[in-house]
Amino acid sequence: MKNILLASLAATACAFSFSAQAATFTYIDYGFGTIDPDNSTSSDDFSFLSGAFELSNGAFIAAESTEYGNLDVTAIGAGVYTPVGRASSLFGTLQFVQADWGNNNDETGYRFTAGLRSSLADRLEIEGKVKYDDVYTETDSSFAVALRYYVTKNFSIGANYDIAEFNGNDQNAMFASLRLAL
Repeated sequence: MKNILLASLAATACAFSFSAQAATFTYIDYGFGTIDPDNSTSSDDFSFLSGAFELSNGAFIAAESTEYGNLDVTAIGAGVYTPVGRASSLFGTLQFVQADWGNNNDETGYRFTAGLRSSLADRLEIEGKVKYDDVYTETDSSFAVALRYYVTKNFSIGANYDIAEFNGNDQNAMFASLRLAL
């Protein structure tokens, strides 16, 4: 069913004009879905709330709160972006991160994210990013990809996949997201 939905969105997007422009970096994003941790036989809930506020000259402030089952991760920091062509933006962020396992075993560190957002059509955007976390006893990394369909100029529905590694445990998340671009 998910493949049919994604194929339908892709086919619909092809009908739109290809005069897309890179999207804003001022937004509020909410996502919800499931996570399949490698260290457990059962799936768990996944949710996040993130936002960014674009300043001047390509700089922005970014914050994020993510729940991977019983792990809560909060990140806040700043980033920069630069347009690549007329429909894409290359971006990077540096954030302070706090991870809360719920058992008084909190850890803090930093995260570096590098990514690319590109408008495929007037209403279709794809984003890919790589995250590097130095929070735990081991350094961790993740990869995320998102496909967003803009119902209106400022509101999108997205399908997302996130592969993350936390302290040696893989966390694979599939989720839907809603984004309000301001």
